[in-house]
Formats: sequence, C-alpha cells, structure tokens
Amino acid sequence: MISSVLGLWLGGMGMVVYVTFLSLRTVGNLMANPPHEASKWIDVLGKDRVQTMLLHGNSELSRGLLEFWGNADLLICLFLFVVVVMNKSGKVLIILTAVLLLLGAASGFCLTPQIVAVGRQLDFRVVPPVPPAAAQFAALERMYYGLAIARMLLVGTMVALLLRRSGGSTRVRRSRLDEVDAVNDTDHRGIDQ
Repeated sequence: MISSVLGLWLGGMGMVVYVTFLSLRTVGNLMANPPHEASKWIDVLGKDRVQTMLLHGNSELSRGLLEFWGNADLLICLFLFVVVVMNKSGKVLIILTAVLLLLGAASGFCLTPQIVAVGRQLDFRVVPPVPPAAAQFAALERMYYGLAIARMLLVGTMVALLLRRSGGSTRVRRSRLDEVDAVNDTDHRGIDQ
C-alpha cells in the first residue's frame, strides 16, 4: 500500500513538471510555425499581442495545475503518513513521511500562492524593461523546483527503504518454506503421510 501511494505521488509530481514545461514550449513552437489560419490572425492582431495572450492562457493553465497539485499533494502525503503510522513502518519511514508532508505544506501554502500572484502581475507586462517582479518570480520558481527535487529524492529514499525491507522479508519466507519442505521428506516416518 505504501509503495502504491508513493508511486501515485511520483506520477503526479512528474505530470505537473512535464505539463508545465510542455505548455511553455508549445507557445514557442506555435509562434515559430503557426498554422495557415492562425497566421492570418497573427498578422491582423500582431505577433506580440497573440504571443502574450497565448502565454497568459498557458500560464493560467500552469497556475491552475500547481494549485490543484498542491491540494492533491497534501492529501496524498497526509494519507501516506496515516498509512505509514498505522502499519508501524518504523521510525525512519515515519520521519521521512512527516518531512515530505511538511515540505509539501510549505510548497502548497507558501510558494504556490506567491508564484500564482507574482506570475499574474507579469502576464501583461512589456518585456524589455524587466520588472523587479520577474526576478522575484524566477527565485520563487527555483525554490519550488528545488523543493520538488528534494522531495523526489526523499521519496526515492523511502522507496529504497521499502525495497530493502521487502528483499529481507522474502529471504525469511524462503527459509521458512524450506523448513516446511523438510517436514515433507519421506525420511520423517513419524509424520502423517
């Protein structure tokens, strides 16, 4: 159960990172090689205006995804913490899960709202004079992705611990099965056959 929840968390985090980067690349690709019908509108409205609107739309998509993931992340981590505690998975795993939950709360309650607010301030600004908010946004993004990488490493450590534990329990089960097979030997005449 624990490994399934960790897999769900890793999949969700991976999807958020993938969609965020893909959405930004899509606007650049679309503007570099617009479809024929779109190029007519680009000529009428102006390349800068169309690009600004497309970037705004993608930014809103990314912001909505970050907010959704922040809530889902907290729920998954909270559920994981309850499962780890209820299964008495050991102090190390409980501590790692608590740290994962705390870092998720910091990301969801502190960083994500700031990224959303500062990002919206920048959506319709003219690019050449770089506003101070752009540096703040870049710093917030670096912190968010740095925290995401740290949390992924934390989950990777938890997976490694679970794999190590399951490998040890398999050896114990095999040795017990060998004992059962030994009882079924024909040399043991006192056992019902």
